[in-house]
Amino acid sequence: MRNYALTLNAGLADTGVYAGTLTIGGLIERGDIHGYVLAHPENFGDVPPATLNPDDIAGTAWEMYAARDRGEEVFSVLS
Repeated sequence: MRNYALTLNAGLADTGVYAGTLTIGGLIERGDIHGYVLAHPENFGDVPPATLNPDDIAGTAWEMYAARDRGEEVFSVLS
């Protein structure tokens, strides 16, 4: 899927149409899954999960759309 989005982005570059991919590798704060993980530590251990801020993700998605200067952004709890 990633390669398709990047190829599509390059192929559409001069048409005014934008395609990009936003890869999310981690638990997003304030979401339903985040709430479930916090509510059931017995299922996930005592280690607090590393999380991603949804405001940062949304801001980057908007920047990608508005600037149309890149085909990919990655959010990961490991980076």
